[in-house]
Amino acid sequence: MPFSTFKEGPAHLGAPMDQENETALMMGYQDDRHYHSRHSGGAQTRVDVMMRPERDPISGEPSGGDPEGWANDKLPRREKVSGLFFFVTSWILFLQGISGMSSLAVSYFYKNTLMAEPATLTLVESLTSLPWTIKPLYGFLSDGWPIMGYRRRPYLIIGGVVGFASWVLMATVVNDIWMGAAMMFLSSMGLAVSNVIAEGMIVEKSRGESQEFASHLQAVVHGAQAVGGIIAAYFGGLVLGYLSDRHVFVLVSFLPLSLIVVALISPEKRFAGDLTSVRQDMGAKLRELWETFQQPMIFKPAMFVFLLNATPATGSTWFYFYTNVLHFNSTLLGTINVVGAVFSLGGVVLFGKYLSSMPYRPILIWSTIVSTLFGLSQLALVFGLNRQLGIPDAFFCLGESAILSVLGWINTMPILVLAARLCPEGMEATMYALIMSIVNLGGVVGAQFGAGITWGLGITEDNLDNFWILVLICNLSTVLPLLLIGWIPEDDKDYGAEVDKIKREQQFEPFSGEGVASGRA
Repeated sequence: MPFSTFKEGPAHLGAPMDQENETALMMGYQDDRHYHSRHSGGAQTRVDVMMRPERDPISGEPSGGDPEGWANDKLPRREKVSGLFFFVTSWILFLQGISGMSSLAVSYFYKNTLMAEPATLTLVESLTSLPWTIKPLYGFLSDGWPIMGYRRRPYLIIGGVVGFASWVLMATVVNDIWMGAAMMFLSSMGLAVSNVIAEGMIVEKSRGESQEFASHLQAVVHGAQAVGGIIAAYFGGLVLGYLSDRHVFVLVSFLPLSLIVVALISPEKRFAGDLTSVRQDMGAKLRELWETFQQPMIFKPAMFVFLLNATPATGSTWFYFYTNVLHFNSTLLGTINVVGAVFSLGGVVLFGKYLSSMPYRPILIWSTIVSTLFGLSQLALVFGLNRQLGIPDAFFCLGESAILSVLGWINTMPILVLAARLCPEGMEATMYALIMSIVNLGGVVGAQFGAGITWGLGITEDNLDNFWILVLICNLSTVLPLLLIGWIPEDDKDYGAEVDKIKREQQFEPFSGEGVASGRA
């Protein structure tokens, strides 16, 4: 899921893969959600009240890989973020970014080998995104069913092996659309499992800290994802000049295996508690999670972002327009990818230097409106008006890719920071994973809407006459959720702490679990 509010167009090939919608980039026709990294420039300061870490439900010891526990509270929080933490989390997200090297190959494979129509391909995209809507499940499994005494490492290894196997099968045995969808589903699941583990670590470090500090952590790890996206964008188009689609799948299959190395170096102690009591406690955790989620200050922002993501998406139809109407080759499409990926980093820098301390509402409002206006300019490309003005199609697409990629990151950043700061103490990672799953579900719904509209308009590989109507509908629908912008907090208050206060007033016991939904161990 990942997940931006602007509609894809010439930029959809260029924007890096977001945290929650990696499948879209892997399939080469990104959905219109580019929820990406955060960056916060300048010095970071320690807040007065520091976060207490989540604790192991059995031992009561602080969890999260800090070998010294939480005893050294006199140190600034920044000093508690180790290099190993940054490496493990950054590599996982870097891997998600570079996995997009298969994007164009998958698009050509579905279009030319499997003979998929635009609506079908968009439908497949949404289905292969489903693993990102059940992220809490992976965490509950890892907490309640350790493998050989470990809760984190084995699941990272499983994610790597599943990803490897799915790409190998794509390269060797897939010969129909739905078998390909199944393999992409498994590959997406492997990435989702590793993602929730990285997210749990990030959220744990962000809880109780300032908005700028949370933005800094997000920037570092998702900046690595953006770098991976740039590398993938460059080589994605280049390798197709030398390798077939299936050969690219073989090449990409080796990337998930690096998760095995990451798993082996990730600090984790063997679980020695009572699994029976842990599993019995899961029902209580789920009930408390639901009760907490119903608090308006959590429920309303989550629903707003869901609606923002659930507007119709053009899906893969742009890829058909590029190749069948504009006759772009893989090299040019790869160049568009590179431009979008590079300018996405510009969006990170822009947010970090000028926007990281701004309230959420104005960023969301203006980035959505501006990106919608630029999205509507895509109609000029559809009707060929740019050529009448002397602007070649390639230059128009490169410019759109640059602008919409920057706007997409700016639109995304407040969402991720807000989601992290909505999480109450003791269920940080669990609540974060739930919110992100809801956001991802919105992306699936939006893709389904887009596929239905594409089918209803009679758009096929050989008939793109009504494509302009699809572009118009998808862009205009983006601004509709802004009618509910009041559901987003108007300041950067730590609303997770506010929920903690409400729960204490209602005499709720603190949530004692370990952020299970994000796969923390």
